[in-house]
Amino acid sequence: MPARLQLPQGASCFTFDEARRRRALEARVVSVFEGWGYDEIVPPLFDEAATFDPSLASKLYTFTGREGTTLALRPDFTSLVAKIAAGRLRHVAPPLRLYYSGEVVRYEPPRAGRQSEFHQMGLEFLGGGGPIADIEVIAIAIECLEAVGVTDFVLALGHAGVVTSLLDEAGFKLEDPRRDAALLSLSRRDPSAVADALAGAGGSEVARHALMGLAEDNGIRQSVDEARTVLRDIEPARKALDDLESVTKTLEEAGLRNRVAVDLSESRGLDYYTGLVFRIYGSGLGFDVGGGGRYDRLLGRLGRPMPAIGFMLGLDRLALLVERQGGGESGPAPPSIPVGGESLGRLVQQARELRSRGRKIRFGGGE
Repeated sequence: MPARLQLPQGASCFTFDEARRRRALEARVVSVFEGWGYDEIVPPLFDEAATFDPSLASKLYTFTGREGTTLALRPDFTSLVAKIAAGRLRHVAPPLRLYYSGEVVRYEPPRAGRQSEFHQMGLEFLGGGGPIADIEVIAIAIECLEAVGVTDFVLALGHAGVVTSLLDEAGFKLEDPRRDAALLSLSRRDPSAVADALAGAGGSEVARHALMGLAEDNGIRQSVDEARTVLRDIEPARKALDDLESVTKTLEEAGLRNRVAVDLSESRGLDYYTGLVFRIYGSGLGFDVGGGGRYDRLLGRLGRPMPAIGFMLGLDRLALLVERQGGGESGPAPPSIPVGGESLGRLVQQARELRSRGRKIRFGGGE
C-alpha cells in the first residue's frame, strides 16, 4: 500500500463486521450503565492540557489553540467529567451518576490491545461515599463483563491506602522521584526494581519489608489477615485493610466473591486514587481490560468537594477478550431486502414502508 494511504502508527480503524461487533459490545455495556440509573455525559474531545493528570503529561497529544492556549486531546475521561461536575453541573445536587463512551488519545507503544487511539466506556459515581458506592461500582463492572459474554475473568481488588501509607512510612516524600519509581515497579511486580527504589530509604524497616513482600508476593499480597499481622503498627494501612475487608465480606454475601481476588499491591497509576482500587483481568490476555477506584480529593481541587468513585473498560481490549474467549457473538448481520421498480417515486415509497417495519433494505435493488 502506498505510504500516503497508510494510517498513522497507533491510529485505529474498524470496518464492516468488526465495527458491528464492537458497536454491539458497546450497546450491551451502555445498557448495563443505564440499567443502574446512570445518565450519559459527552465531554469535549479536547481541553486545556493542565486539566489532565500530570502523570499523563508525557503521553498527551498537545497543540496550541488560536488564542495561544496549550490544549490536549483527551487522554481519559475522569478529569473532564470531574471538571464538568464542578462547573457546568454545579447546580445539580449530588449524587451524580454519569457514564460515557468515546475515543481517547494517549501515546502508547502500539501492540495488541493497546493503540494510541482507543475507546473507553465508563462511569463516575460523584457524591457516592462509603462502602455502598464501592459495592455498587464493583457490581456494575462485573455485570458488564457478564453482559458481553466474558466468563473467565477476575477483578483484582486493592486499596490505595495500603501502598501509599507504606511509601510514606518508608520515608518517601510526595515529590521524591524514588517514590514514583517504587510505585511503578510495584505495579509491574518487579521485586528487583522495588529494591533499587528502596535503596537508601531511611524510613520504617517494617514498611520497606512490606513493600518488598508485596512485590515478591510472600503471602501478604493476597491476604488481608496476613497483611494485618505485618502492618499492625501502621495505622493508615490498618484502616485501609478494614475498609477492604468490609467490601470483600459484602461481596461474599452478595455471591460475587468468586469474581474478586485481593491484591494489596494494586494501587493504580494515577495519583488521585485515595481508597478502593481495582483492575479487571480476563483469561487469555496479558493485560487488564479496565479498572477504576475511589478518588475523593479530585473534586475538591476543582472547588466542589465530594467523594467519588468510577471505573472504565477499554472497548478495544474487551473486544479482543471476547474474541479469545469465544463469547458474546452478536450473530451475522440480517440480510438486505432488495427494493426495485420502474418508478423512482414508487421505489422510495416501498423502501419507506419496509423501513417503517424495521427491515433492512438495499435501495435500487442492487446487492
